[in-house]
Amino acid sequence: MNQQLSKTARKTWIVINIISIILIVSFFYLGQLLEVPAVFFAGGGVSVIIAITSFIKVFIKTGLWKMVHSSQHSLDERQVQVILNAMKYSYSIFTILIIAIVYGFALFNKGPVNVLVAACLLYIAHILPAAIIGWSEKYV
Repeated sequence: MNQQLSKTARKTWIVINIISIILIVSFFYLGQLLEVPAVFFAGGGVSVIIAITSFIKVFIKTGLWKMVHSSQHSLDERQVQVILNAMKYSYSIFTILIIAIVYGFALFNKGPVNVLVAACLLYIAHILPAAIIGWSEKYV
């Protein structure tokens, strides 16, 4: 089931996936700001469909998701090193992202982080190592 995508195509789908997650959160807050829930449901619904489609295209069909979430025993030494390197970078990126979001909420007096934002951050935490591998490796 591993479908090969060129590095450029993988990068494009990764960007589409991350932008769709940002759009989900943006439509949520825009709907709250305008007090029009239809904005969130329409825009957020389309964004969710794009997120699912791009997730399947770049993470499932290429095998990146399975590779990152596999046991160490089922991978060769090179794959283990690639995953460990991706985990190192994803941890750093995710930590900076979380700190920026928490301070951003505090700075703009938005209260605690909303459950939708937390769910999107949880999703990002899971895809980030695979995204880094998909972004940086020539072949996956």
